[in-house]
Amino acid sequence: MEKDINALVWQEDIELPQPSGVDKLADKERLLQGINRPTVYIPLGVVRELPALLRGSDYSISVAIGWDGYFYRVISLNPTALYGVAIDIGSTNITGHLVELKLGIQVQSRQILNPQLAFGADILTRMHYAVSSRDNALHVVLVEAISGLISDLVEAQGVSTQDVVAVTIAGNTVMTHFLLDLPVDNIPVSPYVPAMHAPGFVKSDELALGIHPEALVYVFPNAGSYVGGDLVAGVLATGLYLGHGPRVLIDVGTNAEIAVGCKDWILVGAGAAGPAFDEGVARAGKRAAPGAIYHVEIEPSTARVDVWTFDNLPPDGICGSGMVSLVASLYKAGLIDNRGAFVPGEAITSDANGQYGFVIYDDGKNRIMINQSDIDTFMLTKAAMFTLFYVLIGSVGVSFGDIERLYLAGALGTGIDPDAAITLGLIPDFPKDRVEAITNSSVLGAEALLLNRTLLQDIDTITGLITYKEMNEDGDFMREFLSARFIPHTEPDRLKVHS
Repeated sequence: MEKDINALVWQEDIELPQPSGVDKLADKERLLQGINRPTVYIPLGVVRELPALLRGSDYSISVAIGWDGYFYRVISLNPTALYGVAIDIGSTNITGHLVELKLGIQVQSRQILNPQLAFGADILTRMHYAVSSRDNALHVVLVEAISGLISDLVEAQGVSTQDVVAVTIAGNTVMTHFLLDLPVDNIPVSPYVPAMHAPGFVKSDELALGIHPEALVYVFPNAGSYVGGDLVAGVLATGLYLGHGPRVLIDVGTNAEIAVGCKDWILVGAGAAGPAFDEGVARAGKRAAPGAIYHVEIEPSTARVDVWTFDNLPPDGICGSGMVSLVASLYKAGLIDNRGAFVPGEAITSDANGQYGFVIYDDGKNRIMINQSDIDTFMLTKAAMFTLFYVLIGSVGVSFGDIERLYLAGALGTGIDPDAAITLGLIPDFPKDRVEAITNSSVLGAEALLLNRTLLQDIDTITGLITYKEMNEDGDFMREFLSARFIPHTEPDRLKVHS
């Protein structure tokens, strides 16, 4: 018996009785009888291989079987290996995890840039291109990138793309539409209606991913134009939907999405907070990749700077979590005031444009610094993030003290220092044991489904629980936003977590 019998695709070893003068059951029906499950689908390609394989093995055969929520599907006969790939399609990055389905473990991980960046850094620009050009270039480059990512994963593992028998894909609503080559014309205009909410399983050959032709390919559902499959996958990964009391997921990518809820309800809000937490944060901004600064400490008396980078490589930029710790360190060292403005002094220099600035790192060859504009952008973003959080939970009568757990995902989940986030007023002053950082909750949700097919029912439950709250014209949001533009806040009591 395999370690994880709940995998989306699994292997069964079957001993079949041989035909005789009194048992003339056809090969396909004989296999169906041996599988002994209701509603089993065997594709024609498998039936073609069946006669020779049965007779060559004395009717002892292994079968790769998948479950699509409605039917059991025979994927292949006598499989040599069973692998699945979990994919998160971000607007900036595409992440893939290769999973060994028999053992139930992740064996490879890769991240690549989304090639759609060539068509525009933001989703609205890409949608405008798709609507005006009337071609499917955004679909083509995306599928090619995912196919290449899968090839890289299996090559690193030393296996074949034909061993990939299941793929689960999560992305926001627009990314999902581009993946499936669906029109996006109606998503950006009122009443913001997508072509499809729940793609579910699609045929492998319809996406040309270069994997096993009978592989199961599942695309996570969206719950609206601004609540995509990536957030649904994140809710699945964190278990937010299972709690008796409210839990919160903050997922920061190109945009910020916040989900608050429990087993009875989930409320979601979104805002354009993300750019200050990715490589758009500053001239020195960089994705959370090798060489990126993810943590900064400044010694107050001397202004000496210590930095930590991913993979301990020489610094070549600063990512979102690095920016959080940097601004918090600047504030604690008295180098910026509560407005985020630099306080003139020996440690403060000027950039080429005459703006106040601060040097984070300088080895004589590579100089990394931020200026006042970078800090100002960050302050606006941190205000938007906290306000979105505060107004969203307040709209359902929930206080910070009611929240059982806070999950930080995306750019904030990569190397985030909760103390720094609390210092700045980015998040309330939660006890550390109630805050959990998750690098990519979307791909983890996709991976969870690969290893547990019963989660298909949970995904339906999640989408049924979600309600989206429009924040763009919310009066409370604008009022609270002005107060949150200070460190930590003009009304610090807003940040208190009262039991």
